[in-house]
Amino acid sequence: MALRRPHRKSRHGCRECKRRRVKCDEARPTCSNCQKRHAECEYGSSSSLLWANEEPSRLSSRASGSDSGIQGDLSLGSQGTDSLGLLGRLGDSSTPAAPAALNLHDLELMMQWCNTTFHTLSRNDHTDTVWRNAVPEEGLSHPFLMHGILALSSLHLARTVPDPLRRAAYLNRAVGHQNQALALFRELLGDINEGNAKAMFAFANIVVVYTFGFPHTPDVQDPWTCVDDLYQVLILTRGIQQVIRSPVEFLSDGTFTPILQVDDTPAPLPEDATEAIRELHEANETCRARDPHHETDAYTITIDNIAEMLSWVYGGMTSTVIAGRWAIKLPPRFLDLLREREPLAVVILAYYGVLLQRLEHRWCFDEWCVRVAKAVWAILDDQWRPLVHWAMRGILGEDYVEQIEIL
Repeated sequence: MALRRPHRKSRHGCRECKRRRVKCDEARPTCSNCQKRHAECEYGSSSSLLWANEEPSRLSSRASGSDSGIQGDLSLGSQGTDSLGLLGRLGDSSTPAAPAALNLHDLELMMQWCNTTFHTLSRNDHTDTVWRNAVPEEGLSHPFLMHGILALSSLHLARTVPDPLRRAAYLNRAVGHQNQALALFRELLGDINEGNAKAMFAFANIVVVYTFGFPHTPDVQDPWTCVDDLYQVLILTRGIQQVIRSPVEFLSDGTFTPILQVDDTPAPLPEDATEAIRELHEANETCRARDPHHETDAYTITIDNIAEMLSWVYGGMTSTVIAGRWAIKLPPRFLDLLREREPLAVVILAYYGVLLQRLEHRWCFDEWCVRVAKAVWAILDDQWRPLVHWAMRGILGEDYVEQIEIL
């Protein structure tokens, strides 16, 4: 016999014993008196018991009381499957509203974020908790951030799953979420405050990675398309710096603090990298000697910026922070020179490709590394190509000339 639910013992025995005015031992399911007389043994407690081996007809006859609704559903009978009906009766007796259907696609993307994609923005164990836990929590209150999280997760899947059909589906989802995120984000750009600062900061970082990771269709006939595409990415990254800087004052004390604390230290450049940087500075000075209008200062700052970012990479920092930091620290005039297609600016772009090559999360940078190397080599003539040998070897390897010819 299987007891169906807890009960309270009756203080006066079963109904038959009370009717006969005899002492009841209150044995369950049938007291000894009723068992001897083959009488039906019933208890009057509001928590009366039902037993699994009782006959359905006998159970239904007991369901006529005030608690018949619950008793009838508690009966499992011989199969034990009817008890599921009880679940619909627990709680409010009124008919509940139908729950919204689960969006399994979005749940998949959130699992992707918590399991894998958050690493793309995290630098170390200290910032893992921020990007994995705290950022999604902010997203619950700020829809633009939640859409941004789902967009980057979907883009990550689009760039890594092997099935082309699934890649296309994930890419469409990424674009949909990103469009919704940007529409909501733009509305708040003029009102960054303590309440939305964390969400704005997190989303700004997500946008930068999303922009780098979004696939571009290469134009093999025109290598300048790669330079123009990367130029647009750099412009966006620099523009987003204002969003990142504005809320920093609200992040210095709280769950987002680890993001602002940089534990890595730069390291001295290897000899080959030092020599390559020296050659860039020499080329810059040579250009100034030949052309009094040459933008020497802009190039000097940009070359020093490359050297600084390389020192961070050689020091162990391989997070996506490097990609954005170089762009943010660029002098505005350098981007003008890149847009004007100045040869030395194109040379320096190859060195940026080396930075991207050395970053950890290659799913969002791999495409740029190879495209930049191929484009720069195709654009430059024999006068400028010697300046990019170090960069080309760093991206494509020692046999890069043969690789480019094959590609």
